[in-house]
Amino acid sequence: MKQKILGLIAFTIIRLIGMTMRYHLHFKSKEDEEFFYKCYNQKKPTQDTKYLLAIFHQDELCVMNYFRNRNMSVLISVSKDGEIMNQTAKLLGYKPVRGSSSRKAVAGLIAAIKKVRDGYKMAFAVDGPRGPIYKVKDGICAIAKKTDTKIIPMRAVPSKVIISEKSWNKAKFPKPFSRMDFYFAPAKVYTTEELEEVMVSLQDS
Repeated sequence: MKQKILGLIAFTIIRLIGMTMRYHLHFKSKEDEEFFYKCYNQKKPTQDTKYLLAIFHQDELCVMNYFRNRNMSVLISVSKDGEIMNQTAKLLGYKPVRGSSSRKAVAGLIAAIKKVRDGYKMAFAVDGPRGPIYKVKDGICAIAKKTDTKIIPMRAVPSKVIISEKSWNKAKFPKPFSRMDFYFAPAKVYTTEELEEVMVSLQDS
């Protein structure tokens, strides 16, 4: 019950702040932009509009409002903190899959593959659940290869932000009325090493 209440509170905060945001999206090419919006505007699962969204754990709160109600699944840890995020994600219209790199990893991987094969987009905090920060784990690339699905690497840069310096992931909490810049790398099937390199490079965009 406690996790459900905290999830509801988190949902309310994300929605209220999200309503004040000004989003600006940046792509490497027109082709990448067209592919993204084709997928983004399709609210039902389809095979030709699915992709895997790769973000770092610290950007989660920056992107959750923007991708709500977009037939997006998300892999969430089975920890107590993960249960709060699970409740929040459901309220935002996501389709959570439970599992992580450390607990119930195989079950989470199998469930994620099934979701993607059913045509769902899927978001991954690729350095979660416990880091190290900016170190991409193998899961997303394994799913991309297994399902022949493109990965879209992404970073979020809010103009006004509070950063949790004590947390391992340096979590970002965007302030109301911020400008939110999203930077995207080309959509393709990456290796783990390639994905880490391109995502780190997006930090300098």
